[in-house]
Amino acid sequence: MKYDEYELLKLFETEPSVMVDSQTGMFIYSKDDDHGFHLVLMMSVHESQCSVSLSYKHFKGLIFDFELDDISEIKGENNHLTIIGNNGNREVEISFKPHFSLKTVKL
Repeated sequence: MKYDEYELLKLFETEPSVMVDSQTGMFIYSKDDDHGFHLVLMMSVHESQCSVSLSYKHFKGLIFDFELDDISEIKGENNHLTIIGNNGNREVEISFKPHFSLKTVKL
């Protein structure tokens, strides 16, 4: 799975949390917005998998939470998180501004 560490750092505005150690290729990126929403991207680079979840501080459960397999690339450009499958199709696109919103979802 391809990704640009700098793009994701710029989009999430923070370093990822490393699960176990950096050699495992498992990272967690998260971002809070000004309205109390919390977006989490967990990625397993070597397994070509990721999961995305969104929660809200006043909800007990998650607004959405899904896992994606066979991911070829994750991009973080122009305030958008784009997850591309091995077939080259855009699986998920999440806009970060002015607020978190799903633009494309193919599960």
